[in-house]
Amino acid sequence: MEIFSLLFNGIAEATAVTTLLATAFGAIIGLIIGALPGLGPTAGVAIMLPVAIGFGGVPALACLAGVYYGAMFGGAVTSILLGIPGDAPSVMTVLDGHPMAKKGEAGRALGMSVFASFFGGMIGLLGLVVLSIPIANAALAFGPTEMTALMCLALSLASVLGGRNPFKAFVALALGFWLGMVGLDPIAGPIRFNFGFIELFDGLDFPVIAVGLFGLTAMYTSFGSEVKKEAASFKYSNLFPRLKDAISAKWVLLQGAVIGVFVGVLPGVGATSATMMSYALAKRISKNGDQFGTGVPEGVAAPEAANNSASYSSMIPLFTLGIPGSATTAVMMGGLLMLGLQPGPLLFSNNGDFIWTVFGSFWIGNLMLVFLTLLLTPLLASILFVSTALLYPAVFATVIFGVFAIEYSMSGVFITILAGIFGLILQKLDYPPVPLILGLIIGPMLERNIRRTLIQSEGDLAVFVERPIALTLFLLTAIVLLLPVLKRLLNSRSKPVSPDPAQEIQSKT
Repeated sequence: MEIFSLLFNGIAEATAVTTLLATAFGAIIGLIIGALPGLGPTAGVAIMLPVAIGFGGVPALACLAGVYYGAMFGGAVTSILLGIPGDAPSVMTVLDGHPMAKKGEAGRALGMSVFASFFGGMIGLLGLVVLSIPIANAALAFGPTEMTALMCLALSLASVLGGRNPFKAFVALALGFWLGMVGLDPIAGPIRFNFGFIELFDGLDFPVIAVGLFGLTAMYTSFGSEVKKEAASFKYSNLFPRLKDAISAKWVLLQGAVIGVFVGVLPGVGATSATMMSYALAKRISKNGDQFGTGVPEGVAAPEAANNSASYSSMIPLFTLGIPGSATTAVMMGGLLMLGLQPGPLLFSNNGDFIWTVFGSFWIGNLMLVFLTLLLTPLLASILFVSTALLYPAVFATVIFGVFAIEYSMSGVFITILAGIFGLILQKLDYPPVPLILGLIIGPMLERNIRRTLIQSEGDLAVFVERPIALTLFLLTAIVLLLPVLKRLLNSRSKPVSPDPAQEIQSKT
């Protein structure tokens, strides 16, 4: 009960005018970004990071979180009305949402989407509140050895499960490690890989890299894309889910939200996998499973509930362990660091009032988005018809100004532009950016913990397997790393063996 008392106090504190305005501003920007194809929550949070940090304290994180879950809400609008997913998790919503719109049930689909997003968000927030304190308390017992093992497990999950090609994911992870080593050695002191540039003595500024790698890359890939579709018509009177639909979809909503909680916690897996798993399971358990894909409300409810639930649960490892669960939470971690806060178990004991107020702003923002989405749906659909030649230059100027305002240095602007170009190259070569960004963040932390462990043990490597928790985590890491090998072996055995032509001729004769 103490947890809920802290939460209620946090919600009360989050009703401050500045926090409410920051939450609303972030939510509106998130809705717009979510509706634009190709951008999505990660790019939106990266683009708004320099602007939001200017708000300071709780309003800064409330704004960033508003952009995050606002983009989750907004992605469903264009998926339903136009059949164009605003981001990757919204792909599953298109399967039933757009067919419903074609049948003249756009308002019904939008209403179910908003209700499912709200319901999934509430379950995700409940998981965030209930699990944060126990996980943070358990993590307080972790020393540098256990943290080393935990980070290895997190990075292996992100690399193996976060992309289609594990090899390319590990290459991106290694590149992130290398970028994280640029600058001053945290223990010995020499300068590493600065290539003679004084600006790199302190290393690469993570927010600057994130803005370029996600924000600018998303805009580069969207240049020239114009929407030539007509939005499906709807009535405001139909923008609320029918009571019959909500009741019939209750188990689909619940399983989607629960799947989102557990899948969202896994580093690198993200909301996209959660929506796919939820849709597949809903199709199996629903009485209307054979009608999925033709336009049924359950087909909209399942992925939307999982999508928003996963967006909140992915913040659990961020706040409790200091390990971001997704690319978007990695950018939010940059915001915490820019505010002078170190994510991890000590965050709850040293900055408890701050964290619970932030959690309170999440609850307010989730409720606020229900009304904002219903109110702004026509605007969100019409934004798609604005030419990118007019829209993106304004966004680009905002990004550049925000990056310059971080340190008032042009070097950060150049690094951001280069990071955007590099991100575009990675995308063309099908290298996932998530392992890279996690390597950039977790790499220096992993290096410090390994070296501290070896200093304490006087170079004895056996210390990594002598502690039960560390040994268990390393064994789990080994299992995760072996998954691609086992999958390949199983696939090779399941393929039918083609008969020998010589044997066929002999059998016929």
